Amino acid sequence: MNFLRKACRVLFRALEWFAMICMVVLTVIVFTDVILRYIFKQGFSWTQEIATLMLVWFSLIGMAIGVLEKIHISIEMFTAKLPQKAISVLESIDHILIAIFGGTMVYYGILIMNMTKLSTMPATKMPSAVLYVILPLSGLLVLVNAVLVAAKQEKKIFPENGGGAGKEDPHA
Repeated sequence: MNFLRKACRVLFRALEWFAMICMVVLTVIVFTDVILRYIFKQGFSWTQEIATLMLVWFSLIGMAIGVLEKIHISIEMFTAKLPQKAISVLESIDHILIAIFGGTMVYYGILIMNMTKLSTMPATKMPSAVLYVILPLSGLLVLVNAVLVAAKQEKKIFPENGGGAGKEDPHA
């Protein structure tokens, strides 16, 4: 079990780094293209496609990480006055719905990839499926993360302070 926890921790740290790299690449490409277009009156033809690719990948990986860290948007004003048992039931329903959403992303992501695998993006000539490959991957991550969070029922699966199970995150 300890090995599985360490493997998941490494995987999700790699995902966080991948999301950060996507955001840095997006920022550098857009900044460079703006400078080239407004100062030198010319730019690259491929910047919009790569920027879109990086933004989509960053957003969907970020969504999967948000499910794992339980930092997705929720309205606690309505549940704050409910008894703890009702809150637990609502959280379980929440995790089930998130897992169903992840499964839906996997299913329809594969369908979209299959529909677009023969077409290419105009500027980069990459297959259009490259843009959509992140849909089933992030959907699978959302599904797995919802199951992990439901099984753990704590604020964070991997506490920053290195504490074990049962310790609450003081910043949560």
